[in-house]
Amino acid sequence: MADDATDRETALLAGGPADGVRVRVRGRPRLIQVTYACEVEEPREGMRATAVYVYRRDGRSPERLRYGYDPAAP
Repeated sequence: MADDATDRETALLAGGPADGVRVRVRGRPRLIQVTYACEVEEPREGMRATAVYVYRRDGRSPERLRYGYDPAAP
């Protein structure tokens, strides 16, 4: 569903930790990163840890924007 006013589309994330989440994107990016904060037991000043998950655009259905979880991505 394209939004003419902002040129954004709704994309569905499939698989992985964000399965079923819908996001608004512009320009159909090839990758989407989803991040989650990790708990750090003894953080140093200003330190934080984040888990990163990668979703790749699925080009099999051009009318429906969908991204699949890539478990092999760093």
